[in-house]
Amino acid sequence: MTPITTPFGMRATAAEVLDGVDLRGRRMIVTGGSAGLGLETVRALAGAGAEMTIATRNPDAARSLVTPD
Repeated sequence: MTPITTPFGMRATAAEVLDGVDLRGRRMIVTGGSAGLGLETVRALAGAGAEMTIATRNPDAARSLVTPD
């Protein structure tokens, strides 16, 4: 079995991994997207152009992430 390799180290950020990736026209769903790793994932995916659906138990916490169209 051939090991999977990547140019990213263990300290790479989601934004670094997505650098140069165009996600416009794509919708992503992130559970737990209002805090912690989920929040950072939402920020990185949205920064790459994805439309986001944030699944959370606390809608008020996620409300600050939403921008009107």
